[in-house]
Amino acid sequence: MTSLIEQIKAKIDVVEEIGLVVALQKSGKSYKGNCPFHNERTPSFHVFAESQTWRCFGCNEGGDVFTFVEKQQGIDFRETLRYLAEKAGIAVEERGGGRDPEEERERNAAKERLRKMNEEALLWYHQVLLRARDASDARAYLQSRGVTSESVIAFSLGYAPDQWDGLSRYLSGRGYTEREMVIGGLARVREMSGGVAGRAQGTPLLDDESSGNGGEGKVGGGVYDYFRKRIIFPIRDTRGRVIGFGGRAMGDGQPKYLNSPQTVLFEKNNVLYALDRARESIKLAKQVVIVEGYVDAVIAHQYGTTQTVACIGSAITEKHIQQLKSLTKQVTLALDPDSAGEVATERGIQEALKAFDRTVVPVPVVSENYVKHVRGKKGQEQRGIIRLEEQVDADINVAQLPPGEDPDEFIRRDFKGWSQVIAHPLPLIDYYFVTKTAGLDLKQPHGKAEAAERLLPVIGVISDRIKRDAYIQKLSTMIGIDERTLTEELQRVLRGQKTTGVTAAYTDRGEARRAGDAPGGRQLLPDHQAAEHAVGDVEAGADEGLESQKSGRAKNRTFGLDKRSNSRVQWEDYLIGLLLANPELSTQVCGIINDGDFAGTDTRELYRFFNSVDQRGSSPLFQSIEQAVPSALLITIDRARKSVESRSPFDGAGLQKEAIQCATRLKRASLVQQNMELRPLMREAENAGEAEAAQQFRQRFSNIYRELRTIDSAMHLQG
Repeated sequence: MTSLIEQIKAKIDVVEEIGLVVALQKSGKSYKGNCPFHNERTPSFHVFAESQTWRCFGCNEGGDVFTFVEKQQGIDFRETLRYLAEKAGIAVEERGGGRDPEEERERNAAKERLRKMNEEALLWYHQVLLRARDASDARAYLQSRGVTSESVIAFSLGYAPDQWDGLSRYLSGRGYTEREMVIGGLARVREMSGGVAGRAQGTPLLDDESSGNGGEGKVGGGVYDYFRKRIIFPIRDTRGRVIGFGGRAMGDGQPKYLNSPQTVLFEKNNVLYALDRARESIKLAKQVVIVEGYVDAVIAHQYGTTQTVACIGSAITEKHIQQLKSLTKQVTLALDPDSAGEVATERGIQEALKAFDRTVVPVPVVSENYVKHVRGKKGQEQRGIIRLEEQVDADINVAQLPPGEDPDEFIRRDFKGWSQVIAHPLPLIDYYFVTKTAGLDLKQPHGKAEAAERLLPVIGVISDRIKRDAYIQKLSTMIGIDERTLTEELQRVLRGQKTTGVTAAYTDRGEARRAGDAPGGRQLLPDHQAAEHAVGDVEAGADEGLESQKSGRAKNRTFGLDKRSNSRVQWEDYLIGLLLANPELSTQVCGIINDGDFAGTDTRELYRFFNSVDQRGSSPLFQSIEQAVPSALLITIDRARKSVESRSPFDGAGLQKEAIQCATRLKRASLVQQNMELRPLMREAENAGEAEAAQQFRQRFSNIYRELRTIDSAMHLQG
């Protein structure tokens, strides 16, 4: 049975899809162009028609048509699946919740009708602001805040007049029912008791209530407009479709800001205002600026800081950060400089730290006891260790705004100053140095001790020892305590905290090899030629020999996968199957393999799911994985489970070792594949006299070879 993903990839050519946004030119068997994900002078972005994949050898991003669309448009896999399926003319039928395909089609049709109703509402609000006499105060207010007419049009700003049913009557004339208006969040029921009225406040249901015409769509008592006497800010999803509205009160109206209620289209904790307009700028600037208010975002865009978005409801959530991390790893918080803004900034920092990936590096370490054991008792079981060191793969910082001045005020008063603040925001640790010492008398012993108590745990989470020492020095200067004393105190703090690293023990059944030699005693080559040589070895079967040479034991194993198998599909299924049965293993393999190392679109997305769950510190068992992922992945889930169930079970250390060996093998296969792609490209560059490109390829060869060397060392330690 052909999966939905395979059907889509069969109909959409990766060269044609990428060619819509990247100017490609034929180069041998591939197509090349400037990478859309980083600035470069020499094209290092290549698309391979034969394998239907792409890779940039400058920033080392790569994948298939799904990964390109996800990264280029800044959308998740579910949205990418819908987008590509629509282009391919294939219907996507999501299963789940007990609905059959027919019910799902009706539900999707109702949602599409609500989107069109929102577009109608936007046009009405916008025309009222531009033309209505009773919108003069709204126009004056926007002018006083510095919003130009160009921005009013660009952001489709509008005005909800002081009428009870102006929009409702307009939508009714356009054929929409009162039930649709209520469920879409544009109207409220006059008699708020039971029935649809109770659900209008936030339940995202769309059943038979959203359909019907005439009397069937009537609500007892009638409806009145949700927004009245407010400036309207349309809220769009990442594809630019209107999903809700934000309304700012005029004068002393309360609440000051009113957002659409939760609907099937709109959830404020999952939406960032102006992200649809800011997406490309975020990628180019390699930075996102998060502000608090709609006007702040509009003014920032108006003055040229177009990488700006606004959180809705003033609270940054993990879902917000999840949307941004595919666009940039630099998050700059520019929230209002008041007490509420400080609380929001602190929460934003925590949500960003929680949502971003961790960079985990496997470091093979041979302990002193291990070396003595190897030298003293040949042939017996010895133990080495691999340490996994991790840190947040993001740069989170804070813009220092003048006291008492909101971003839009600062921008209009001193745009040059704003630009400096955004270009040079305060690094996270420095921000904590400011906020955690505010109000302390650092000349007094009590203040010094309190500052050290607050800041040493912050310094302790810095994985880079040079940076850690620099901040110890900064703290020493700040409070007048010598560095040695602070370093000793920091060690006590660290001993009292849980380590962020992961240590995994492995069994080695061979003798320790010299650090300068490759597995098997072959002398390592010093440059990119070694990488080419390594590829040749693998093609000749050295990969099989490496893993089966341990006294012939690997050939006789009756459990796990046959290590002589070269099928990446089987190994990817097997690893996903292990994670399905044992989600806790994700912490053991995340330092070895990342989602970009997966050849399969389906297995890659499932691996991303496990990593995102693990980063939240929760288990996917809180709900069935079948409910959490698109139904297009259900075939793969079933296949992966069978891959593991058909083999003898592992437990404890054996299970952990099996997962790590599987991940290591897949990582090696990914590196070998990259080398095989590089080799002809480098020859073409050298033959064409493209010195800069050839040098870039040679450098990548060397980098890959170093990674292969580390992987081979780890595989030897694993046994």
